[in-house]
Amino acid sequence: MEKFLTIGALVDWCGKVHQESFSKSLRRIIDENIGFIHLLELLEAVNPCGQEYYVHKDIILITYHCQLNLLSFRKKLKLKVGTRMIGLPISVSRSGIWTCDEDDGTLQEKVLEALTLLKGLTVVLNSDLELPGQNRTLSNYVFQNRFTGFDQYLHAMRSSYRRQHRITLHKGKDLSFHKVSPEKFTTDHYQLYQSIMERADYPLEVLSLEFFRSYPAEIFETRDSTGRLLAFIQMRGIGDTLGFMFCGFKREEKNAGSSGDSAILYQNLLLFIIKHGIEQGYKRINLGQTSAETKLKLGCVEEKKYLYARHSNPLIDAVLRRLSGMFSEKGYPTEHRVFKVDDGLDGKGAK
Repeated sequence: MEKFLTIGALVDWCGKVHQESFSKSLRRIIDENIGFIHLLELLEAVNPCGQEYYVHKDIILITYHCQLNLLSFRKKLKLKVGTRMIGLPISVSRSGIWTCDEDDGTLQEKVLEALTLLKGLTVVLNSDLELPGQNRTLSNYVFQNRFTGFDQYLHAMRSSYRRQHRITLHKGKDLSFHKVSPEKFTTDHYQLYQSIMERADYPLEVLSLEFFRSYPAEIFETRDSTGRLLAFIQMRGIGDTLGFMFCGFKREEKNAGSSGDSAILYQNLLLFIIKHGIEQGYKRINLGQTSAETKLKLGCVEEKKYLYARHSNPLIDAVLRRLSGMFSEKGYPTEHRVFKVDDGLDGKGAK
């Protein structure tokens, strides 16, 4: 297994490999992930956290280090352990296991083989591949766009969902959205992001102000009728997919039912992202993880993500096998048939 300390070094090595039978697969993986490679290059500069990159046969592992609280499932209890995470060093749902689309039947075997070569505690986060134990992490929610306009999207809904979203839009009628260039992302915007991270149940990486000012993404700020800054959203389009990356807003419930209410504000942010994605012609709008009910009622499809942990010490690894179910996400149990025509794109993909 080859190890690299920068993503640039890995890319250069993959470009120079000729003798290996899997070299074409590696170069294809690089080509398919070029947008995320640029993101990783930036994160090395603005969010250094022990990033390491591995190549094993025809798979690439993106890793970083953090202090993981093994008792996160128990409120007010902490047991932090140095951990190698396999995933992107940023809170997005993209897997850190990069492969070609085709599964030759040995993908799980190759991934597990690579994990045995890593020392200490390793946690695979947001895997698309179902690994032993079948433990899940938070699902990802994707809106598969087949509409040419936002009104068409609303009209395609069953009446109860359409009515609910129209009420949300009406309550947020005084909200205004203004595009902000990354270099004009202010400390006021950043404090809204920090507010989100302080409320997060499982915060792994907290990004710096420099990230938001440096990453070439679309940022929209949200203000009320008085001009008060309430929120921001950050989006980035890669290929045919618009990704909702981050947002920021403070929890306010004193104006419940108005645009200042956190729930109404958040729902209006999500509706704005869908409207923007439809108008820009994206085929997929990735709304990320968390808030399962809200996103499924918008017509998103659930994409399951998996979690796997192992330790190079056999005794500790045996304990992890017995405890792994405690870390598994239970999932959202309710199906929502959002659209009038049942084409498998609504709710949890129910037909």
